Amino acid sequence: MEYTSFDSLDDLFSEMERQRTIADAQVQPFQAAAAPGDFYRQDTDYGFSIYGEILKEPEPRPEQLKHYRFVQAYSVACPRGEMGDVHVSQINEVISPAVFQVAKEMGWSEGE
Repeated sequence: MEYTSFDSLDDLFSEMERQRTIADAQVQPFQAAAAPGDFYRQDTDYGFSIYGEILKEPEPRPEQLKHYRFVQAYSVACPRGEMGDVHVSQINEVISPAVFQVAKEMGWSEGE
């Protein structure tokens, strides 16, 4: 894991904006199209996948955050799931409800 320190909050926010701009530029059309009711799989650097369902946004997002989605996500590390946000550039594939259900029945483990 990599850590970065900043001399000020302005520096922190500037870096967050820079990283978001980079992530936005990597978004593929299938990722941008991900919408409430869709299911997805996301790779991690930890050797397991995260499975999630995209939920309806509680309130509209500002334009600069258009590539974030409100989700309920699950994995072997969090089998009960948790709500949060995902940048769509991190979605490796949109999956069917049936594939999501199989992953759930396997304890999110992918047979590992």
